[in-house]
Amino acid sequence: MTTNSFAFFDLDHTLLPVDSSGLWAYFLISKCSDRKQEFERRQKQFDLDYFNGVLDINQFMDFEMHLLSLFSRAQLEEYRKEYIATYIKPNIRPNAVELVQKHKEAGDKVVIVTATYRFVVEPIAKLLDADGLIAAEPEEDADGQFTGGWLRHTFAQGKVTAVEKYVADRGGLETLKSSSFYSDSINDLPLLSFVAEHGGTAVATNPDKFLSRIAKQRGWKILSLFQVEEPTYEEVVEKTP
Repeated sequence: MTTNSFAFFDLDHTLLPVDSSGLWAYFLISKCSDRKQEFERRQKQFDLDYFNGVLDINQFMDFEMHLLSLFSRAQLEEYRKEYIATYIKPNIRPNAVELVQKHKEAGDKVVIVTATYRFVVEPIAKLLDADGLIAAEPEEDADGQFTGGWLRHTFAQGKVTAVEKYVADRGGLETLKSSSFYSDSINDLPLLSFVAEHGGTAVATNPDKFLSRIAKQRGWKILSLFQVEEPTYEEVVEKTP
């Protein structure tokens, strides 16, 4: 019997040099003229909390889903096309694509594992030619409109839960022995550790200073695909659309 093997990848600052989630949030906020300042203030605080490793994922998901629910599905589809063309396609890096293809050629199934919600990242996963996608799941009504609720998050320990469920019907935890997980962020330490503990390969990719230190201590691989500067609060503000 053939044993499945997976190459799991975080997305933002791992395969992309930008924060696709943050860019999308600010893009939507720019469409909310009556509450733009309030939403920007809240998003900037979430950015800072994420950077410092203290993000409250439940509050963040509630905020993101509320923002999403302010628009019709038809509006969001149009906005997403503009967002992908403006902010994502110009930031697809050849060496990131080459790494994905290298794993596919070796027989691995490439799966993006991101804390960003599915609606945003589905077209990005297609651009990167991923075989699968694990992402946060917004709640939709019977007509496909977003309700403002959410079904699951895939942040920190949530990624471990989601990956464990994903491999359960695809060979189980044994598949992790021949699998790998690439991430830049200390927030992904739970899944990096989980994969390594099950015999797989943890790869600190463009790592932040916190993850870089732990990767060196544990003897994990460290990979630099491109330069990612850790943003200060002011830089996060300046780089928003």
